[in-house]
Amino acid sequence: MSNKILYVDDNVTMLDLIKLLLEQAGYAGLTAQNVDDALRIAEGTSFRAMVIDVNLAGDSGLMLMNFMMHNHKGVPVILYSGGEHDQKNVEKMVALGATKFVQKRNGSELVAAVKQLCPLG
Repeated sequence: MSNKILYVDDNVTMLDLIKLLLEQAGYAGLTAQNVDDALRIAEGTSFRAMVIDVNLAGDSGLMLMNFMMHNHKGVPVILYSGGEHDQKNVEKMVALGATKFVQKRNGSELVAAVKQLCPLG
């Protein structure tokens, strides 16, 4: 089974950091800086999971999640956000189909969530 994790974030520093952390944990981190890049990378590629920033510059991470869920059925989606979200908003995002919501901090919580959802052999 593929160990590819798609990570979509408009923050280049976070892209590099999370890709490195995922690879250190044994996953293949594929990164996209925007919706167009994510759609291009996702075409014909299978993933173990997708991590999508909720607030992408000019686009909605929730809209991307919705599209990806229809085109990559069964692949868990982790929404990742640096913004403040109260419990009610988090519950709404999960109700829309996100498998998990993780607050942006240092990346270790995100990697732990990926490991929990997609354990390696």
